[in-house]
Amino acid sequence: MSTSDTLSISVPQGQGQIKNFTLKPSLPANGQPGDWVFQTIESDGSQQPVENLDISFDPNSNWLQRQSEVCVLVVTMDEPGWRFALGGTKSCLSEINTTDQLHDVETAVTANGKVLTAVIKSLSKVGEAVGFSFVAAHTSDDGSVNIYQSPDPGLEIKR
Repeated sequence: MSTSDTLSISVPQGQGQIKNFTLKPSLPANGQPGDWVFQTIESDGSQQPVENLDISFDPNSNWLQRQSEVCVLVVTMDEPGWRFALGGTKSCLSEINTTDQLHDVETAVTANGKVLTAVIKSLSKVGEAVGFSFVAAHTSDDGSVNIYQSPDPGLEIKR
């Protein structure tokens, strides 16, 4: 993975940041997981692939400022037959990532399963690396529904 695949988001002191993404899942093939494409939507409408997210909160924020600092990630999946399922994400424990031990990541699925919103805070003075997968359901042409999860993107929350 190259550093260009890591998106760094800086949350200003006492403020918030909103970032929009698209997710294009794909079915597994030949016993291998599908290639899920996760991209940021830039202000000019262009899209850039993202493997990992690095979210930084201001280390000089006081307790009151930390209460209002937030990073909101809006992920849209507009693929026919697909929708977010089971809350839209699953925490994954790995050698470098933990689950969300600080409980500072909350998700909600809306728009009939097509939009996942993640609200990320960093109330403590420490950060964490969170491993997660997107979880989505696919309805095939015959009406059967299967649930799949993406390869693990990483999320690092720093202060």
